[in-house]
Amino acid sequence: MGGISDDQVEWAIVHRLKAMLDDPPKTEFNVTQAFAHFAAILLWTKNRARIGDRNPRPDDPGAELRDRLNGVTIFDAPWHLSKVHPAFPKAPANEFQPEVGPINGDFEGLTAAQFLKWLRDALAHGDGRSILPLHKPSLRYDKTWLAGSKIAFSEERGSPRILTLHLYHQDMIRIGKALADDFCRALGRDDERFEADAKKLVLEAAE
Repeated sequence: MGGISDDQVEWAIVHRLKAMLDDPPKTEFNVTQAFAHFAAILLWTKNRARIGDRNPRPDDPGAELRDRLNGVTIFDAPWHLSKVHPAFPKAPANEFQPEVGPINGDFEGLTAAQFLKWLRDALAHGDGRSILPLHKPSLRYDKTWLAGSKIAFSEERGSPRILTLHLYHQDMIRIGKALADDFCRALGRDDERFEADAKKLVLEAAE
């Protein structure tokens, strides 16, 4: 009782990471926490989806996920990568300096699969030279708020072209949840008993 069985480990862990995007643990570092959960979902699911690329099998759960990701662009539902700097509806009026102009134009025409592969590589091989903070300066206080990450990384290995991504907090939550949902749906194969069993309370040891 309380553990994760070996055949449920992928589903259960990704589902739990998504749950922490849905209902994040309380922290002062909400954007950083979302980035951590988002990155873990992306790295795990993209690696799993690659299995069977060369010799796909009918029972490969990654095949369904790959089909879904190849079927839409990253600006389509449910991904909706931001095309402009987002508003912050929960913030008080005139809280932040408004930013205008388009963003993320480098990814026009890319499928969700192409975008997520690029982003997986950027996060897996990135550091402070390619991943920088996105800030929102306050108009009311002498403060600057972290709002996301600006990622600049080569289009593909060895390419001189650099793609630039403005990845805001809500982008991380929206895309991370959509990817986790697709992954769990493909892995669980809509088997209600499998999902119900995998959702059972998992006890985690604390120091």
